[in-house]
Amino acid sequence: MGPTPLNGAVVRLGRLPEHHDSVVCLLFSGDRPVLVRHRDRAWEFPGGHAEAGEGIEETARREAREEAGAEISDVRVHGHYVLAGGHTTVVTQAQLIGTVPLSGDFETVEVRAFDVLPDDLSWDDGIYAHLLRTIGLPGAPG
Repeated sequence: MGPTPLNGAVVRLGRLPEHHDSVVCLLFSGDRPVLVRHRDRAWEFPGGHAEAGEGIEETARREAREEAGAEISDVRVHGHYVLAGGHTTVVTQAQLIGTVPLSGDFETVEVRAFDVLPDDLSWDDGIYAHLLRTIGLPGAPG
């Protein structure tokens, strides 16, 4: 028997969870995915933990600004996924409309737009490619 798809994560698009731990922003410049390279990991979409009293869109905007220096528009909420360990992440999508210099206070060392998701992602669970394909967004590997 092969490995568990998505490392056991369950993706639920079209629904929001009762509670969530974090928000990921599938950030795009036109039809190109924009990822950040984390100082200690590899490439990933911007995202992170919600702060107290913060809504989903507010978290997506803050994380995109902190991690990618991105000002965003057209924020859409697509659903969520739950990792095998129970960590729940809400999935958003947004368009990059401008950038500001990174503050240096966060873990990002580079921001780049790709035609296709890079091979060296921070996680090898396949969730990013699955989300892009399932939602119908460009950038998933062939």
